[in-house]
Amino acid sequence: MTIAMLELADGRRLPYRVTISPRSRSVRLRLSARSGLVVVAPRGINRADLDAIVQGKRDWVTRHLKRFEEARHSLAAQASMVPPQAIDLPALNESWQIEYRQTSSKTIPVRIDRPHRLIVSGAIEDKATCRIVLHRWLARRGRETLVPWLAQLAEETGLQFSAVRIRGQRTRWGSCTAKRVINLNYKLLFLPPEWVRYVLIHELCHTRELNHSERFWRLVHRWEPNAAEIRGHLREAWKWLPGWLDPGWPDGG
Repeated sequence: MTIAMLELADGRRLPYRVTISPRSRSVRLRLSARSGLVVVAPRGINRADLDAIVQGKRDWVTRHLKRFEEARHSLAAQASMVPPQAIDLPALNESWQIEYRQTSSKTIPVRIDRPHRLIVSGAIEDKATCRIVLHRWLARRGRETLVPWLAQLAEETGLQFSAVRIRGQRTRWGSCTAKRVINLNYKLLFLPPEWVRYVLIHELCHTRELNHSERFWRLVHRWEPNAAEIRGHLREAWKWLPGWLDPGWPDGG
């Protein structure tokens, strides 16, 4: 799966996913409230030809986009009230199935039953608390994976941090303090890995340049040549978050 951007006639930039299907004989576009724009392409297609085909469908996308955006908002509002049946984490290439078990316990613990399956048990009729415990599990999963990832990049780049905090910010993917403490949002787990890597590089660069000066951006581009493109994607990355997370508008740090 790859991520690309479609320039619409009204100036908006719409991210879309490209999936390769060995069974497909032609390029097909799917636009849905749940998944956004997905382009299904046959194996071996030339990327320039694919981009031209998608650009040629701009008017079709624009006509249908408003209706699907309205449906997306409705779907998100409904989803935010119901705990999920599964959690997909593209950053880690993981998908976790969730089973809910009613018990006499007044608490709602969450545990790993077997690889990629979570058990949420107890007073599961309390939907709000179910969502809260899943947020806590995501924070733990974020600490287990994002901290080692950051440490690996710090070793590669020579940019050192003093500590890491995993949080659930509503307005930022990450931040860095003057004492080189890096805060990372566990919601990064819902983004593509190349976007997450950019955020980690971005915050590591702040350990040397605590600003957005030219020197800072030169340092970012040294370690992530596609920084400008990814930064553009991150402006719309909140759309990747499931409705039950109650997303804000993260701005990429």
